[in-house]
Amino acid sequence: GASNTNSVFQAPPFIIKRTGESVASEINCSHSITGYDRILWYKQDEQKALKLLGYLNLGTPYIEDDVKGKISFDGDGRTHSRLTVSGLSLNDNGVYFCA
Repeated sequence: GASNTNSVFQAPPFIIKRTGESVASEINCSHSITGYDRILWYKQDEQKALKLLGYLNLGTPYIEDDVKGKISFDGDGRTHSRLTVSGLSLNDNGVYFCA
């Protein structure tokens, strides 16, 4: 039978920062899905549903209003994207996903 070889990779698998350390963190995402021109980013806080942060479509970032100035995306959106979270605080704790 046919096999599905589409994959999504996210790195690093986790980031640990202490208060007063670096003020930004980056997460990289890449995929091998042909014909898919967008990468979406989500955050999940403890005991809460996934929240859309925004997406990168053919290199153009679309960021949700409530996180503008806090996060940014770059990359081509076709195969890779990088999420940068600036001015880290305890509120940035959570699980980040790309899709």
